[in-house]
Amino acid sequence: MPKKVLCIDDDPFYASLYREILSRRGFTVEHAFDAASGFDAVKKFKPDLVTLDVMMPEKKGMLDGYGLLEVLRETVDYKELPVIMISALGEESDAKRAMELGASSYIPKQKLSPDSLVEEISKYLKD
Repeated sequence: MPKKVLCIDDDPFYASLYREILSRRGFTVEHAFDAASGFDAVKKFKPDLVTLDVMMPEKKGMLDGYGLLEVLRETVDYKELPVIMISALGEESDAKRAMELGASSYIPKQKLSPDSLVEEISKYLKD
C-alpha cells in the first residue's frame, strides 16, 4: 500500500511540484493551502508524513506552519507524525526553531530538489 504524504503549502507552484514529484515516486499525495485546512486534512487523510511550509496566511487562528507544528505536537494522535518543514526562510535560526518545536527535519526551499525531497521523506517512511 502506498505511503500517504500531506503537503501543506500556500503556494500553488510548490503544491503541484510536490504532487508531481511524489506521485511519480509512488506516494499518495494530498494538499492543503493553509495551516487550518492542513490540520483538518491530517485528521481526514491520516498521512504517514507531512511536509509543512512555514509562512502561510492566517486562517481560523492558526498563524503559520510553526503554529500548526505546535498543535500537532500537542495532539496525542499526531505527536509522532513525521513533519518535514520546507521553507523559503533559510536562516539557521529558522531551522533551529522548527526543530525545537518538534519538526523531524527542515529543508530550505533554496536547497530543495526532487531527489533531496524524496530522500528526506524516505528516511521517515521505511516499511
